[in-house]
Amino acid sequence: MTDQPKGLFKTAISDPAVRLAALGGALVGAVLVLAVVLLVGGPEKAPAPPAAAQESQVAKIDAPPPQHVRQPVPTLPSRAEPVTGAAPLPAPVDPAPPPVAPAPAPAPAPAMESYPDLPVARVETTPPGAAPTVDQGPAKPEAPATPPPDMVGPPPADKPMIAIVIDDMGVDQRRSARAMKLPAKVTLSFLPYSRDLKAQAAEARKLGHEIMLHVAMEPESPEADPGPNVLLTGVPEQELLTNLRWNLEQMDGYAGINNHMGSRFTRDLAGMRTVMAELKERGLFFLDSVTSRDSVGAKTAKEAGVAYATRDVFIDHKDDEAFVRKQLERLEAKARKHGSAIAIGHPRDITLRALKTWLPKVQAAGFELVGASRLLHRPAPSPAQFSGTSG
Repeated sequence: MTDQPKGLFKTAISDPAVRLAALGGALVGAVLVLAVVLLVGGPEKAPAPPAAAQESQVAKIDAPPPQHVRQPVPTLPSRAEPVTGAAPLPAPVDPAPPPVAPAPAPAPAPAMESYPDLPVARVETTPPGAAPTVDQGPAKPEAPATPPPDMVGPPPADKPMIAIVIDDMGVDQRRSARAMKLPAKVTLSFLPYSRDLKAQAAEARKLGHEIMLHVAMEPESPEADPGPNVLLTGVPEQELLTNLRWNLEQMDGYAGINNHMGSRFTRDLAGMRTVMAELKERGLFFLDSVTSRDSVGAKTAKEAGVAYATRDVFIDHKDDEAFVRKQLERLEAKARKHGSAIAIGHPRDITLRALKTWLPKVQAAGFELVGASRLLHRPAPSPAQFSGTSG
């Protein structure tokens, strides 16, 4: 039996050399396909979400920093003034403001402290906030080198004594003339910058009134205008003396001064000591209008040996005639209790009307109307004044 011839394909497969060559070709082809895939690039990946989107997926916690930790504030160049040589900064984007909680209801303001003994009425308004600090100027000793002289009060009298002082005289000449015509003796305190000051003061003396000088001193409120050549805190002593002497030399024939405004200046120890030294040299007394509860007027007057007094009642710090009459009743009560009292008012229509009817009545009720100089605390006489020989 003869062998049948095999097919070409079967012959090739059965040949080991052919099978090896076919395997090598398959490997080469696979390598070529892989190389082409790497060069061309695989399937595109999904783009990564931006940083802002990633951050938005995280819950944001808005918590205020602790109150005792001060957060640093970054300092950025001004947009209007770019930094030289630096790349311009992108315009900052303001974040949305956090929700604002409703403000709690304000606590009720504390009641203003009263002045039971020396009721201050014309104290200039102090702006809200912390209490202001008075510039004390150059450091000075808290007490004089020599002990201050002993002071004695006004001598006792058979009747309770009342002094009515009318401030702000001279500027409003029509009302000042009405004050001069009040039906009893009062004390008239003239502003140094009034027109025709000397003539007005002479007319007041002629009508029997006591004359004082109403010297402008620095108020606490910057809105208040005390007038020219005001005595200021924190200025050189020579400047203060120049202004003081200008005021004191605008008229003559007066025995003392009191402060116009001055809620700031009368708290200044250094300034008030300068004033008292000048008053001592000129033999003038000081009436403290008490426009500040912290006035050092009496303290510095005692140190310098200057005769002084303090105001007891303001009668017209409210523009109401019934209120003025009530203050006059308080004045009578203080005079009965202490033997004397000093009131300060102003040449206003309501005040002048009230005084015109009250002055004769209070005299008829047993009070004595006196000038402010009768109610001064004065240096006690020294023992040498009483020494002598007996024969």
